[in-house]
Amino acid sequence: MKQLLLFIPLLMAADWPGWRGPQGNGVTSEKNLPEKWSPTENVIWKAPLFGVGVGTPVVIGQKVFVTASDGRQNERLHVLGFDAATGKQLWHTRFFGSTIPESEYPAGGMAAPSPVSDGKAVYALFGTGDLVALDFNGKPVWVRSLGDEYGTFKNRWGMSSSPIIVEDMVVVQVDHWGGSYLLAVDAKTGQNRWKTPRDATVNWTSPVLAMVKGKPLIVASGTHTVKGYDPTNGLELWTVKGMQQQCIPTPIVAGEFLYAVSGRKGNTLKIRLDGGTGDLTNSNVIWKKPRGAPFIPSGIVYEGRYYLIDDDGLGTCLDAKTGELLWQERMGGHYRASLTAGDGKIFFTNMEGVVTQVKPSNEFEVIGKNDLKEAIHASPAFANGRVFLRGEKFLYCIGK
Repeated sequence: MKQLLLFIPLLMAADWPGWRGPQGNGVTSEKNLPEKWSPTENVIWKAPLFGVGVGTPVVIGQKVFVTASDGRQNERLHVLGFDAATGKQLWHTRFFGSTIPESEYPAGGMAAPSPVSDGKAVYALFGTGDLVALDFNGKPVWVRSLGDEYGTFKNRWGMSSSPIIVEDMVVVQVDHWGGSYLLAVDAKTGQNRWKTPRDATVNWTSPVLAMVKGKPLIVASGTHTVKGYDPTNGLELWTVKGMQQQCIPTPIVAGEFLYAVSGRKGNTLKIRLDGGTGDLTNSNVIWKKPRGAPFIPSGIVYEGRYYLIDDDGLGTCLDAKTGELLWQERMGGHYRASLTAGDGKIFFTNMEGVVTQVKPSNEFEVIGKNDLKEAIHASPAFANGRVFLRGEKFLYCIGK
């Protein structure tokens, strides 16, 4: 706990340090976020991208980091740093994939996971099994080949699980046919702190950090279960059954509760986090609902409501306390990006490039629709009153 407190001051409130933002739940505390934009309106800058990648941009201070891959087998790996104020590319660091996974190559290539930062360095996991750390000038600090060390990733549609920061460790979830595990490495050196085998096969979900009775807890879902782990040693503390065989959406921590979903047409489980151990399926599941379960996009809990979007554009709003259905609407388009929220808005980002802003309410109300005319698979990031969107060809900074 002491080390966790040491890391918090390094990240400013305006930062977006990883896959689901500063709290790991997709919610930002930013205010005065733009409500209108187009390819020419309220675009502060746009920077060209190359290769493929669907990771969320990471924003730390005045720098933005993204990853990409290219090459015949997407074996060339890239981490890029941009100036957050101007969009100028500051540096570009290249790696060569150490192993080629036994899988198809999805839209994100080997750069589907989002990078993460602790305010000191930026860390990235690629589908080739390479886990890298770079300083803010793009210089590699350490490089690990998890594929060489523990076996090539075998997960059918590529790796998409994003690393998270837990105290002074980088934690990655590797669920695949080749022997699944949860791994924690020292953020400064890249050396193992612990490695825990997982009773799981192919999944694409990311782990999350929760605080339970003042103590940190790592939560990971996948292959029929949600599990909690002790971050000091990696020991499994509890399990809850009820997920589908293959899980993609990342669980959401909201207060003393966890919301976990797996699709297609699976259930959302609301789970009480109370420090219990063992099989908590019968004791800690508050409610279970089949409404709106997505296959890929993660949902969000915001202002007492639980929002979901399925891959085909069906938006769902449930009462977070009871699971009661409040509304369900066709949003239009297809979805891969996860839901985000802040400044009194829920952001629904579809693959066609349209971001629909919905009012957090018991009734469905659209605040605005904004079309960048460019495909978007990555989830938005928010920092300094601006929206950062990674399109298929450009990285956009949008603000008033």
